[in-house]
Amino acid sequence: MTNDTPTPESSPTPAETGATGATGATSATETLDGTPAATTATATLPPAATVPTYPAYQAPAAPQPPAAPGAPQPAQLYPPQPKTNILGIITLVLGILGFGVVPVITGHIALSQIKKTGEDGRGLTLAGLILGYITVAGWLLVAAFWVAIAGFAVVGAALSTY
Repeated sequence: MTNDTPTPESSPTPAETGATGATGATSATETLDGTPAATTATATLPPAATVPTYPAYQAPAAPQPPAAPGAPQPAQLYPPQPKTNILGIITLVLGILGFGVVPVITGHIALSQIKKTGEDGRGLTLAGLILGYITVAGWLLVAAFWVAIAGFAVVGAALSTY
């Protein structure tokens, strides 16, 4: 019983099969007259396609050289901050100065703008709005006081004539 499966040792060499190179020259296992030369059995390597590759492996990137001294730095180290609502600042200033109704009106307009645009300044606006309401309440108390004084004066004058 014979084994018909070819092995690397029993496989025919290119010289035995009559194969020639790409230029038609004789192979290294032939002599100059074309007769097969005596060859020794050599082990052949498996094709490159059968060697396992590791796709997850990547060669490390080359290190970047350090920046030269005096090289320009990135333009912004921090992200830009949202803009503060100008009307909110005006509301706070007018609230501190004691303008009663004006900070209340500008404060509500500023809160509406802040909600729509997402600007900063909500806290400033609320502070000015609260100061505006306190000022309005103070003016109302002063007005009520003077109305009460005037009322007592009128009632006192009316009672004293009889």
